[in-house]
Amino acid sequence: MTAVRAIRLSALAMCGAIVAQPVDAATRCFVKTTNGTGPTEDVAKFQVYEGLVRSVNEGLWATWMASGTTPGYHVGKPVFVCRTGIGLGVSCSGRAKICKI
Repeated sequence: MTAVRAIRLSALAMCGAIVAQPVDAATRCFVKTTNGTGPTEDVAKFQVYEGLVRSVNEGLWATWMASGTTPGYHVGKPVFVCRTGIGLGVSCSGRAKICKI
């Protein structure tokens, strides 16, 4: 930890408000969350994954739809929570860690 960062963290701690400052590797990653619905769980999960990729930017989404790849990004394995009898039959929410590489 650099001296400047340590001083900033000490100052924030004294004020009672500690703000987590990501390290260099973490600043390139973020967590996205979205929902999807469909007649089957597979379709609803596809909708979630599509929303996760699209939330980064439209160009990445278009590339993923055309080639199945996400150049310049690593999309972590999504975590899904699905319920039946909602929306088009199955509703899923999901989140994934997405990192710019």
